[in-house]
Amino acid sequence: MKRIFLSRKAEHQDLRIKSSPKKAFTLIEIMIVIGVIMILAFLMVPNMLRANITANEAGAISNLRAYFTGLQIYYVQNARQYPEEISDLQGYVSDKLASGHKGGYDFIYTKDNEDQFHINANPRTPGKTGERYFYLDEGNVIKYNTGGQASATDPPASE
Repeated sequence: MKRIFLSRKAEHQDLRIKSSPKKAFTLIEIMIVIGVIMILAFLMVPNMLRANITANEAGAISNLRAYFTGLQIYYVQNARQYPEEISDLQGYVSDKLASGHKGGYDFIYTKDNEDQFHINANPRTPGKTGERYFYLDEGNVIKYNTGGQASATDPPASE
């Protein structure tokens, strides 16, 4: 029988390699991390959606103010008449506003007569891009409704 003699150093290294634990994550640790990430996502997504809706609604109010300013300038410069269509406001408001769509809202302009108009701001996707519908007329009071298109009889909107 042959004996193989290893130096003590080689023998010690051989044992250390075999007995050292592997450095890796266990399945339970990975599942815990995934669970924590899912809980955080579950808590954050509704808040992010709510923030988006709030921002769109604030933007719609701001855009209605821009429309009002543009309409008043148009009125003074065009023989005291309001424009026939929203696209006629090109040059008085931004090109995006003159298209009637901005920030998740659709803006519907109606000329009632030479001295009167109203604009409805409706969320493009109710519940996702906005929850409130807005209304503005020549009186410069923005009104809102949560159940559908707003009108002159609805309460004033607070920012």
